[in-house]
Amino acid sequence: MKNIRILLGIILITLMACLPDEKEQQDNPMPPPPIEEDFPESKLKWGFMDKNGHIVIPAEMDDADNFSEGLAAFRKGAKWGYIDKEGKEIITPKFRAAWAFSEGIARISTFYEKTGYIHENGEWLVTPRFDSGRDFSDGMAVIEVGGGYGYINLKGEVAVPHHYEKAYPFKDGRAVVHKGGRVGVIDKDGEIIIPFEYDKIHMIDKGKFKVKKSKTYGFLDKDGNILIEPSFTAAKNFKNGIVPVKKENKFGLVDEKGQWIMEPRFENIWSGNDSIWCIEENGKFGFMNYKGNLIADIKYEQIYAFSEGLAGYMSNGRWGYLNDKGEVVTNPDFALIWPHKEGLARVATHEGIYFIDKAGRKALHPKKRDVRDFSEGLARFQN
Repeated sequence: MKNIRILLGIILITLMACLPDEKEQQDNPMPPPPIEEDFPESKLKWGFMDKNGHIVIPAEMDDADNFSEGLAAFRKGAKWGYIDKEGKEIITPKFRAAWAFSEGIARISTFYEKTGYIHENGEWLVTPRFDSGRDFSDGMAVIEVGGGYGYINLKGEVAVPHHYEKAYPFKDGRAVVHKGGRVGVIDKDGEIIIPFEYDKIHMIDKGKFKVKKSKTYGFLDKDGNILIEPSFTAAKNFKNGIVPVKKENKFGLVDEKGQWIMEPRFENIWSGNDSIWCIEENGKFGFMNYKGNLIADIKYEQIYAFSEGLAGYMSNGRWGYLNDKGEVVTNPDFALIWPHKEGLARVATHEGIYFIDKAGRKALHPKKRDVRDFSEGLARFQN
């Protein structure tokens, strides 16, 4: 095996020497690709099933991710490629790593440990030349070059040079970036919208920004105008013009002008969905509506946020589901639960992992070693 690897390396170097050099290659000659590690064949293979439990793609893959935009990344041996929903190889496995398609483009990593971006037909948007990157969001993708971060657009052009210490995905034409140890916000042209004078900035609901300055939190609009002066020791995200904030070790609710809707009362408040808050008091959990009226009593050991109209709750160490009226949909019969996706939720019992519908009825029992959530009508499973 060692002699074969050496011979392959010599052949690759010879072939590369015969290729026409571009100026960039002359200035920065690329080394031959590293020899791929030998992956032992996985005994446990991955496949995909539909909501009736029918095997759509046989369990023949060493690894796989969920479908996104009609394609799923999968691994064969050491290499990643992409398949369609019939299991056909659309992009032959050849990458060191591959991520889900987003806005028609997928991020990949080569055995040179460089990041590039490909179209759904496998053609390059940008050949691998970045040290790292992130998926496309709002028409832009974060890229890293030499420890600096910038952005490319959907044409593969560098839209914002890699001048920043950190960079986060664009949303609604804005992105949070770090420079000089401080945090600011830019637009897609790289113009500064919010100056670099904050300790932290988080993009939240409908173009608003949560900012931290001198150990207190406040809020700005999408153009950097102050909505609420930094004055709270903690803050969450806006929902319907109301936001949970912390004052004197308790959370309450304020409106967009900073006026109290509900005085500080709870140990914690966070979003359950667009109109419901999850709350904690004396180590117990419940739900209230966006105005502060209780929906579910504060008596549960733990709760999850809502997904497709249902939320998980824990009682006596077991899990069940509540609806958005606070009514029990399933008794706490499960050892583990997951959020509903595409109408079904995974639950774990002594029978293994199976799916229930929104009424709590058993909908599908795959009887597999492992199974994941449905995405675009298919769920990954492992034999």
